[in-house]
Amino acid sequence: MKEEEKAEYIQSYKAYFIPSGLFVSCLITSAGMFLVYSHVTAGWIFIVIGLTLMALAFIAFIRFHNKLRAAGRYAKAEDQEKQEN
Repeated sequence: MKEEEKAEYIQSYKAYFIPSGLFVSCLITSAGMFLVYSHVTAGWIFIVIGLTLMALAFIAFIRFHNKLRAAGRYAKAEDQEKQEN
């Protein structure tokens, strides 16, 4: 796999993971808060998992930039032609 294709694959994975990860982390965290409110100690585990997932989504958002695409290197020739026009 070429370096450009690998970078595009990673960027597309991050584009999927960021919103879905934030949504799922909100669900898990709210479930944990409900369990803590109901005096169930397992709720803290849900909160920790939700916050960890949220942190990973924000890290993916911060590192979303594809350096090869910004430098003008594309995985496919058609993408380069579209950019030039």
